[in-house]
Amino acid sequence: MKTSFLHNPLIVFAICSLAIIFIYYPGLSGGFVFDDFSNIVQQPGVAMQEFSWESIKRAALSMNYRPIAMASFGLNHLAAGFNPYYFKAVNIAIHIINALLVFAVTRLLLNYILGKDTEEDKRSTFIAAAVSLAWALHPVNLTNVLYIVQRMNSLSALFVLAGMLSYIKGRTSLDLAPLKGWLFMAASIVLFLPLAWYSKENGALLPLFLLILELTIFRFNCLESRWRKGLYLFHGIFVLLPSLLVLVYIFQYPAMFQSGYGNRHFNMMERLLTEPRILWIYIRMILLPIPSIFGLFHDDIAVSISLFEPVSTIPALVGLAGLLTVALVSIKRAPILAFGLLFFFAGHIMESTFIPLELAFEHRNYLPSIGLLMPLFFYLAYGGESDKYARTRIVLMIIIILLFAGQTHLRTQTWSDNVQLYLTNVLFHPNSPRANYHAGKIFGQRLERGQGDPQINYQKAIEHFERTTELRNNTTSGLFGSILASIDSGHQIKSAWIDELELRLGNQPLEQVNLLWLDKLTDCVSKGECRKEDIQLPRLLRAAIGYRNANNKNKSMLYATLAKYAYRVEGNRNKTVEMARKSVSLMPSNLYHHINLVNYLIWSGDLIEAKKALESAARFDIDGQHAAEIARLMKMLEKLQGK
Repeated sequence: MKTSFLHNPLIVFAICSLAIIFIYYPGLSGGFVFDDFSNIVQQPGVAMQEFSWESIKRAALSMNYRPIAMASFGLNHLAAGFNPYYFKAVNIAIHIINALLVFAVTRLLLNYILGKDTEEDKRSTFIAAAVSLAWALHPVNLTNVLYIVQRMNSLSALFVLAGMLSYIKGRTSLDLAPLKGWLFMAASIVLFLPLAWYSKENGALLPLFLLILELTIFRFNCLESRWRKGLYLFHGIFVLLPSLLVLVYIFQYPAMFQSGYGNRHFNMMERLLTEPRILWIYIRMILLPIPSIFGLFHDDIAVSISLFEPVSTIPALVGLAGLLTVALVSIKRAPILAFGLLFFFAGHIMESTFIPLELAFEHRNYLPSIGLLMPLFFYLAYGGESDKYARTRIVLMIIIILLFAGQTHLRTQTWSDNVQLYLTNVLFHPNSPRANYHAGKIFGQRLERGQGDPQINYQKAIEHFERTTELRNNTTSGLFGSILASIDSGHQIKSAWIDELELRLGNQPLEQVNLLWLDKLTDCVSKGECRKEDIQLPRLLRAAIGYRNANNKNKSMLYATLAKYAYRVEGNRNKTVEMARKSVSLMPSNLYHHINLVNYLIWSGDLIEAKKALESAARFDIDGQHAAEIARLMKMLEKLQGK
């Protein structure tokens, strides 16, 4: 490659950073979407008000997992409040760092394979720059930047890449400086593995990535046999032993994983049959990206219910087996190809196998996409000393990178406005229940705000909500959407919606958002904004309570809503107290239920029982969070009893 350029790492740093900022800048104006609300905006601990260890700790532990990512959200709020612009700006900065780490990892690997003389170093630097730019500007990685909550994924990737870099640095130093080598290799596990894990659980894949590096690139080659034995021990302890323990745990406690499928429209076997087809969709996204294949939601992918339905299931399995075979037989002759393919598979081993997660999301390709882009650009760029097609190869690589960048820039325009994002998503994915639901919400919000033609907005909202209900029989979001849109517009609520909603609530796990909707309907009826005969709220609440696998937490919330309905709508004192007592008995640790019971007992005139309930609440208020309210109620009771 005589026309080599981009061989200066500082130039690569500057170009990569500026390109990422330019491509992603339009997306900064977009808002929070989907899981951003439940994971960030609605987490009280994230709303840090001061820079202190206690505040950082509260933010980090606000969800009881992924503390590093959660702490970063808290610091984001401390600096600029819940302004999505600055959350996304931090995500862009993380993406820039990751792009530079991809460059460094690729360059070191190619230096090891090709050599470190001047010309080969230029070649390695150029290929690494191309891989880094292609990866950084690829449309498949957009959701890791503009979908704010996916900072969890990009932060985890940052520490994984840093761990890989540390391992490579140590591994290439092992023969000449053993102490330095082992220290760097140990840091990859001791330092970077915990950081990756506490950002997101798939950081646990770092040791597996290191083993793939060793198997395909370094192949346990050492000048001294004792270091080779040390490498065997290193990977045995950190990869093989944990893998064996995980397998034993899975076989010993299969119910732990099976139970997670209760709220899915597929079972474990169906997921395992479907994921090979999804991996081919990912491969297409990475190597042949077109705008219509991308989207915030991919719940329109048909589930494989057998090896023959859909018919693409078997070809997908056979094809992946073929790719895996190619990877294994290429270890000696084509190590970059072997590394890339195995890295891609390893990157999906956690989120694309038996764990009961959603079937598909683009952000899962953030690290695995490196595994396909690295060999692609390596073999495009690589040529002999007299390669007469060198310029053509370079031009082709630049064109591919520009095509990736162009698509990503167009996607950032879509992500710059939530309305445009959701409507584009349903345009590209018309059979996605979630895409239809959120499109319905857009028209419902326009209806509520008085924007545009109310009749058209109502018709569009109902069209998308009913499509949601039709597409997925285990969701209630479309039915609630239809009911709420009809209330907002003054249209008649169809009895068929209530009947279907009652049926679904009684036969499937309760979604947390259902509790909010049921509470909202209670407020609607109590304020006289909708007729209780149209809503039939007690029917809906009792149906949800009657679900055979309903947990106590959800049941307690449902009984609390029934108590609220009996109090505000029916004015039935005995029923109100009865429902409130059931709520407390099912979830005694929830102090809000205790306090509600006290208020209802005061309202009913039973001051003795109210005092007993308040004393019980005080006993459960171990950390004193409700001490002020309990004290206020106690004074009220003393005053009332004094009369």
